[in-house]
Amino acid sequence: MEISVLRLGQIGTNCYIFRKEGAYKCGVVDPGDQGEQVARWLVDKGLEAEAVLLTHGHFDHILGIPGLREEWPDLPVYCHPADLGGGDSARIFGENYPTVRSYGDITPYKEGDVINVAGIDVEVLETPGHTPGSVTLRAEDVLFTGDTLFAGSMGRTDLPGGDEAVIMRSLKRLGQLEGDYLVLPGHEGRSTLERERETNYCLKAAMSR
Repeated sequence: MEISVLRLGQIGTNCYIFRKEGAYKCGVVDPGDQGEQVARWLVDKGLEAEAVLLTHGHFDHILGIPGLREEWPDLPVYCHPADLGGGDSARIFGENYPTVRSYGDITPYKEGDVINVAGIDVEVLETPGHTPGSVTLRAEDVLFTGDTLFAGSMGRTDLPGGDEAVIMRSLKRLGQLEGDYLVLPGHEGRSTLERERETNYCLKAAMSR
């Protein structure tokens, strides 16, 4: 599996592009902001987006959806139902931002679902706590952890819908997965699950509970 990362928006959200080696169809995880830029990057490389997979519904992970759909109007977008939003906008950091629901034609996914995107099976693991509908996406030996598990830390829980006790249970679940994985978080750098088991205080604290 080939994976590229584009850092988008004011807070550098990681947008991941994954595909089978040499294939032209791809999946997009968390398109962040600047969807037109992502679409242009894909087209310039001869790639076609087959689906968008969201790890959660915060604005900095979803604002690129309209730009991608300008290029591919029928592009499926997947999100956990708990993170669709109650209306067309939500207030965070003192500003109103679109919700996932506002973009329309959203396909819900949940624990245990396996979505085949560009020939790659992606399994949905529910890992709430940062938001009620946060998920980790497992594809081959990779975990797209969104804002649940970071390299050396975890996602914040002081935003609406966040819950520290819940995210600690989610971290424990990830830590107890068998084997090692490449960890690709929603912000900053990559890691491995084994490295996080050994060095991440938050994950170690969660696993000790």
